[in-house]
Amino acid sequence: MSHQTLAGISPPDDGTIAGLIDARRLSALQLVVVGLVTAIMVFDGLSLQILGYATPSILADWNVTKLQLSPAVGITAIGMAIGTLAGGKLGDRWGRKPVLVGTVLLFGLADIGCAAADNVQTLTVMRFISGLGFGACFPNAAALVAEWTPRRAISQAVGIMTVGIPVGGMVGAVVAVLVLDRWGWEGSFIVGGLLSLGLAAAIALWMPESPGWLSRRGGSARLDALLARAWPEEKPIWRPVRSDATSPPPAEKTIILTPDHARTNIAVWLGFFVNTFVATALLAWGTTALTSMGVPLAVAIGLAVPYNIASLICTIGASVVAARHGTRAVMTALAAATAVVLASSAALGAGGAPSLIGMATLYVMAGGLIGGIQALLFVLAANSYPLECRSTGVGASSAVGRMGGIASSFGGGAILSLASPSAFFAILSGSILLIITSAMLADRHVPAKERSHRR
Repeated sequence: MSHQTLAGISPPDDGTIAGLIDARRLSALQLVVVGLVTAIMVFDGLSLQILGYATPSILADWNVTKLQLSPAVGITAIGMAIGTLAGGKLGDRWGRKPVLVGTVLLFGLADIGCAAADNVQTLTVMRFISGLGFGACFPNAAALVAEWTPRRAISQAVGIMTVGIPVGGMVGAVVAVLVLDRWGWEGSFIVGGLLSLGLAAAIALWMPESPGWLSRRGGSARLDALLARAWPEEKPIWRPVRSDATSPPPAEKTIILTPDHARTNIAVWLGFFVNTFVATALLAWGTTALTSMGVPLAVAIGLAVPYNIASLICTIGASVVAARHGTRAVMTALAAATAVVLASSAALGAGGAPSLIGMATLYVMAGGLIGGIQALLFVLAANSYPLECRSTGVGASSAVGRMGGIASSFGGGAILSLASPSAFFAILSGSILLIITSAMLADRHVPAKERSHRR
């Protein structure tokens, strides 16, 4: 088989899609993919967190208690857990792009439905639907980025995608500040919903389908056109290596609960569960723990901004470092550092009146480190499952993570009720060490970059 090549780069002899992508420079179309997927994550984060910003106004308008409104808050996580599982399966069957269009439309329409709600029951239903859309985005977004990105850049690409969530939270805060006083809490949901519907249209117009998925589903003509669109000056030629390469994969190859994936499942699921458990505990109960240790309420709430900024920085930083040193080493180092930071928070709190600056610094550091771990878990999941079941694998991993979040939503409050805030941080410190077990057990890491040596 003959292939056109870039100067100084020869594509693999087998002509596989992954090989062709690995051998070529990043094209404008690949950057469009990463940009659009990152935008999806931003709007996902915005819609996910906008209820939190609107809650005080809703409580006042409807004259309900926090306990009465809690079903609408908690149901989102359950919808996300279901959505990640269903979305992964749908993406492997129907393609990444149509599922992404559908899920963004779903949570955009659900946001508008939230604005029309006039009672807790209706709002709860709308937020459950939103959760389904939020959850289904993750596995398909991660799979699409992984399948369009050369292996040398996959850590950075997935890392950039992942930072969309904290960015979305900050954008949501800006939207709430600008809209709440003028149009009320309903206006916040309407603005978020309309922005999401506009993004769905952009995805439908400009987002390409996964080339790997097309190669497995008999889309040869579409695939040839797509490769020519990505590298028009080369027009790379792809041909299936096997006669059945363009046939849909057998059903058993799309199943992740097999002996071949057992070790990967245990390792990746453990990592997702533990990291989401700790992250949710800090986000849901961290403010309460800090105020119980003497940190002023205004300061504790205000720490959400540097917390998210630190998460952004560490997400990008961890992705860049992992591209050189591999995901195993970087995950292990981040988990160890997080355990030290949380243990220091526990020790500082146990000593009486803690230093305000010290507690604030440690809290922000913990948020950054955990954000870095989360980004690498998505990289690990996308790299660990084969093309045929990648969306399913990432979706199942994310769903297990959501279960960890649900557990800590209840467990964090129980710990703070039965024990001290210092014990809260100590338990989280011990829990995060299980990430090291996850990193050591996983055997499909992104490897460290080989260093070239001059002779």
